[in-house]
Amino acid sequence: MTFGGWRGAAWRRVALTATLLAATPAALRAQSTECEPGEREVRALDFKGNRVFRASDLALRIVTSPSEFLRRSFRIIGTRRCLDSDEMRLDVGRLRVFYRRHGYFNTKVDTLVTPVKDGYGGVRVAFVIDEGTPVLVDSLRISGLDSAIAPIADTASLALRSGIIFDVTRLQAAIDSIKARLRNNGYPRGDVAASFSVDSTRLRANVNLDVLPGIRAHIGEIRVTDEPLPGAPRKLGDKTILQLLGVNAGDLYRERELIDAQRTLYQSDLFRHVEIKIANDSTAPRNDSLVTLEVLVAENYLRQVDTEEGWAVLDCFKARVQLIDKNFLGEARRLELSAQLSKIGYGQPTRFANGSLCAPAIRADTFSAQLNYYTGATVRLPSLFGLRTSPSLSVYSERRGEYQAYLRTTLVGGEASVTHPLWRDIPLRLAYSLEYGRTDAQPALLCAVFNRCDAESRALITDKNRPLAVGSAHLERVRTDNPFNPRSGTTLRLDLRGSAKEIGSDPDFQFIKGLSDASVYRAVGPAVTLAARVRLGTVLGRTLSFGDPVGFIPPQERLYAGGAASVRGFQQNELGDLIYIAEDAPVLTQGTADTVYFEAPNERLRRVVPVGGNSLIVANFEVRLRSAFFPELIQYTLFADAGDVWQRGRAIGGSQHKASALWLNALKWTPGIGVRVFTPVGPFQANVGYNPYVRPAGAIYYDVPPNAQGFAPLYCVSPGNRIPAVPRVGGAPGEFEQVSGSTCPATFQPGQSRTFLSRLTVTFSIGPDF
Repeated sequence: MTFGGWRGAAWRRVALTATLLAATPAALRAQSTECEPGEREVRALDFKGNRVFRASDLALRIVTSPSEFLRRSFRIIGTRRCLDSDEMRLDVGRLRVFYRRHGYFNTKVDTLVTPVKDGYGGVRVAFVIDEGTPVLVDSLRISGLDSAIAPIADTASLALRSGIIFDVTRLQAAIDSIKARLRNNGYPRGDVAASFSVDSTRLRANVNLDVLPGIRAHIGEIRVTDEPLPGAPRKLGDKTILQLLGVNAGDLYRERELIDAQRTLYQSDLFRHVEIKIANDSTAPRNDSLVTLEVLVAENYLRQVDTEEGWAVLDCFKARVQLIDKNFLGEARRLELSAQLSKIGYGQPTRFANGSLCAPAIRADTFSAQLNYYTGATVRLPSLFGLRTSPSLSVYSERRGEYQAYLRTTLVGGEASVTHPLWRDIPLRLAYSLEYGRTDAQPALLCAVFNRCDAESRALITDKNRPLAVGSAHLERVRTDNPFNPRSGTTLRLDLRGSAKEIGSDPDFQFIKGLSDASVYRAVGPAVTLAARVRLGTVLGRTLSFGDPVGFIPPQERLYAGGAASVRGFQQNELGDLIYIAEDAPVLTQGTADTVYFEAPNERLRRVVPVGGNSLIVANFEVRLRSAFFPELIQYTLFADAGDVWQRGRAIGGSQHKASALWLNALKWTPGIGVRVFTPVGPFQANVGYNPYVRPAGAIYYDVPPNAQGFAPLYCVSPGNRIPAVPRVGGAPGEFEQVSGSTCPATFQPGQSRTFLSRLTVTFSIGPDF
């Protein structure tokens, strides 16, 4: 027995029947949510005999479905669904059509309805399936290929080939693939005629694909139709639209480039509607080697004001306003004026209610005591010299901080950048920035990491505005199905930054910093997604060696890890070495002869200072589960994070980080759970991570507030330190200072409760984790 062809009325009737059978389950299921009196409730749904397809996949193809979980479990709430015998018979056909489309022409389906002894007259419905032997592709013949078309069609990589199961979806994928390749290589009218025959006795299929390329064409005339806003004159000229389009008369016709051009016009935000198509010109013969394009656009508002207000754990209240002119001085130049404030409510001069409306974490950060701000102006050009290169120029002033690490104040800064697509989805951004400002860091950090232990040497870093010039490159490739909640795809990002006196930076600021980030997402069923990310970073010094001391690196360029978007078992930036600040004034300990030393009187801490490092590795693994009741709103997360941050080539507080930190067994692993709620401002996530590690031993300091003469000593008070304390020359009676040149030992081990609850770390975040 032979079934023939994709052409003709017979095939159209089969296709129409299959479409109706396959398309109705979801719609009918939505309508059959209540039961008529006397109908039997479906308490369970089973599939027996299925090996090729999972029961969850088959359940999506039929109408018959059981009552909701809450209804079956508690009998009070939830949707009750009852058995419709007519639909169940149609479900048998739907399953057979589904199997047939995937190459199983001899599949048999039967039903079994069994009463459930629950006292409510419910039934268990089972579909008993005998899948049978699949039909295999015996031969695949492709005709219509000449020497010019064969390399374009690239039939060797098609999803359909001899010896595999004859799957109609694979056949359609092969047809679509050939058509796409033709239309992306100059054949706008390229098509494929398909036919097949199936021998149900031999279980073999013969497939014929006839490639119809048509005439290779170039782009001829480009017609622009621009619809202005209602009641307003047209504000964009054809020249500007064609410049944004990036496709010119004479170019080889490529459908992919037209899609990219349409996306570019949409992303400019100049238009409410964009459509690019081949003109339906009845006067042009179909064998013409030139095609006429029609570009249909509807103008958008050219000026807009965006505002944003919010609250964050580490920012307290924050606000942002942006004024945008999308056609500044014509030709689609874009002007953006931005202003942003954070730490509102805690940072001076905006502190009110003693900061009680802010999270407790912000009070532990000395750098949050001042209002953070950003003001800037950016001009963007849509293209440069007619190329797909977009330049921009920015000037700004800002104050920004990293939690417990540093506070960067830029009096004035500027950045020039260009963005160019290397490939369709791989943009390269090159930038040069020059800032004039200073960076404040914890005195203990400057002492332990950079040997700036006295007030005078620290002032050279923190009290003096100096130029910082940075050249940078950013490369990324994002191939995911959703930017906020991807279920499949990959992302790759690479950042390189460098500073040197040759490009205008202060001689003390010379470094090269590299960061790489890779993520992968895989869907496992309709409700489960597996996600993984690896992040690597390093900072090199003047000699570009991985093993040497790297010299002074600006605190804002050091690497930090820990927190809601990193290793979630640690609080923000607290992964790696730590330095401690004592709460109480030190006591003098008598040494030999007249020598005395400072030591902490107890274990009370005022705060913890993250050290960071010049080397970083972070890995995140997640199982994301969609809520059974609110699948589009709530998602649960099981995660395991690992990572480490360390300092190559230099001891921190007297302890040298071992090279074995690169090995897997040296990473800090923290498992946990989280819940993510999708909101209009982005995903909000709360995490609870389990941290089995004690805080690392480190140096402990006591910083004295400045006196009237500006004397602000930093005392090493680590247990057992042997840094002599001597009366300060010219100081007041009883005023001591420590002898410089000695390293504060990392001998302080903070006390820490080891109960289960004390090992849990709670973090919050807004926005995608990765």
